[in-house]
Amino acid sequence: MLLLKILIILLLIFFPFAEILRFNLGNNIFLKPLDAISVIIFLWTFFLYVKNKKFRTKLQWYYFIFPVTGFISLLINLSWLTPHDFLTSFLYGLRWISYVGLFFAILQIDESFRKKIITFLTIDGIVILLIGYIQFFMYPSLRNLYYLGWDEHLYRMFSSFLDPNFAGAFFVLYLFFIAGLLFAGFKTYSKKRIVFTILLLIATLGAVLLTYSRSALLMLIVSGIVFFILIQKRKFILYLLGLILVFIIILSPYFYIENLNLFRMASTIARFQTTEHVLQIIQANPILGVGFDSYRYAQLKYHFISPNPQIQAHSASGDDTSLLFVLATTGIIGLVSYCYLWFRLFKDAANIYKKNTFALIFIASAAGLFINAIFNNTLFYSEIMFWMWVITGLMYKNSKNH
Repeated sequence: MLLLKILIILLLIFFPFAEILRFNLGNNIFLKPLDAISVIIFLWTFFLYVKNKKFRTKLQWYYFIFPVTGFISLLINLSWLTPHDFLTSFLYGLRWISYVGLFFAILQIDESFRKKIITFLTIDGIVILLIGYIQFFMYPSLRNLYYLGWDEHLYRMFSSFLDPNFAGAFFVLYLFFIAGLLFAGFKTYSKKRIVFTILLLIATLGAVLLTYSRSALLMLIVSGIVFFILIQKRKFILYLLGLILVFIIILSPYFYIENLNLFRMASTIARFQTTEHVLQIIQANPILGVGFDSYRYAQLKYHFISPNPQIQAHSASGDDTSLLFVLATTGIIGLVSYCYLWFRLFKDAANIYKKNTFALIFIASAAGLFINAIFNNTLFYSEIMFWMWVITGLMYKNSKNH
């Protein structure tokens, strides 16, 4: 297990740098250390499961239906996908499987190393927060990276994600990770640790607000409502809603700045257009879709994007709504299998959340994440997948289910 532990530590070290360490290999193939190390962990974990029969008895069939469906959907679309298109799509499908592999890897580690992972996750969040606050005050715009396909995001916190919507989603996940740990350890924490944790929560909440991301605010509200209901602290829901209302009132004089206007329409109109495109693709390919993850090439096929754009848009590889993206690329069969996987995870978490801190964190995080994923392809964003599968692994580690 030593190699597995070393790989997980490397993954946790590289995680905070997100899109900063993103390398363009050409032909629409991008590689991050997070992706590469995850694939290696998946391959090593696969070897461990093949070698050890005891590990295999813990596997559930519903873990594999979606990736198998995704691969089949790619195969049946070979008639119009070029070999390069197929390979690129397959590699991105392998990336999704590799992040699921983190879940299986964490199931095999010992309790002492599990605690180290929790410490690393806490530090990772602090690093991303520090990068975010430094960026917000020292680097308020991505205008100089516009030629690489990044939006400007003027006066918004985007941290190492280079996108305020995904950064906002992560900050909400981190907020309830820390809140869950505080709730579970409040009676055992020292006063200094309690004060530090509360300050960390305030800093994280501030980061969510400074992204000016409407999807992150909705995610915050939904995750907050679920979290406070589960811990039976319903009055805190009113505090949260009141805080957000005060933030909106304070911000309202600056709504004339498009990026800060919570009622801005430009991005909303753009999302309507992408939704129209994805619905046309779904209508033409309802059963198994266009192949996972070949959405960029489907857009080229239907002439929704240019084959030779002056500026390569990152959003061309996916739709703004995660479940529509699943439906477009893997069809009805893929959507059902994907949703069933999440249903089983939610069901298991619901059975143990009163005694399992990470089940509590998982439910609150995932509930908000699905709301966020209506507006962004958050469910398939590398850093979000990494975080959720690690939390899921920690949830199952000490449960009777595994």
